[in-house]
This record gives sequence, C-alpha cells and structure tokens, in this order.
Amino acid sequence: MAAFTSADPDDRAAFDAHWARVTADPGIVNRTIEFGGEVVGHVASFEQGGEREVTYWIDRAHWGRGIATRALRFFLAELPTRPLHACAAADNAASIRVLTNCGFVAYGTDRGFALARGAEIDEVLLRLDH
Repeated sequence: MAAFTSADPDDRAAFDAHWARVTADPGIVNRTIEFGGEVVGHVASFEQGGEREVTYWIDRAHWGRGIATRALRFFLAELPTRPLHACAAADNAASIRVLTNCGFVAYGTDRGFALARGAEIDEVLLRLDH
C-alpha cells in the first residue's frame, strides 16, 4: 500500500492534520505497530464505499521481517467485522503476500491513482470472509 500516500509525504502539517482527523473519527480503528520498543508503523480499518477495509504501513527499514503479517493477524483477531476488504498495488507482491498469509483472497482487479507514483496503477482487490 506504499503506493497510496499523501500528495507530499514530507508535509508535516498535512500529516498532523490527517492524523487528527483519523484519531477523531470513531469509525476508524487504528493501532500503532511497535517492534523492538520502536514505533515502526500502523494498521487500521475504516469504511469506504459501504465496505470495511484494512490498511497498514511499515517503515521501509523494517520490511522483510514478518512484522506486517504479525501485526495484521493480531489486528484481525481484535476486529470481528467480516467481510473485510483490502487492496494492494498489483506489483507489490510483498503486500499481497501479507494479506493472503492472513487469509485474504484475491477476487478482482481495479485501477487507482497512486500519489506516490504520480500515476494510475493496477490494484488487486482482496477480501477476508471468515
């Protein structure tokens, strides 16, 4: 999901305003991911288009350690809502693997604009039913 970032990831004021909205919205469930006593990311769930979605982000310095998979598994155990939906850039095999390792199943594709890439990209749509 790293492709779907803010317009300017270095804009601290925009980041702070975004997180103020996220933390104030009772419909968003958001958890901080810690690893080795350090904050390394977050995992969240929100409603979009009438469907409950999950998202997560891990600092690049911590990729490849299984942190996202473990964090998402813990989060899913806490969040009983099903079905849950997710999407990932079609070329992001690691993110798709995290989701499928946690039980999500790919059911379709779509196109979406990815600010981090400045272009429309192919997406894989996934769902967790149980």
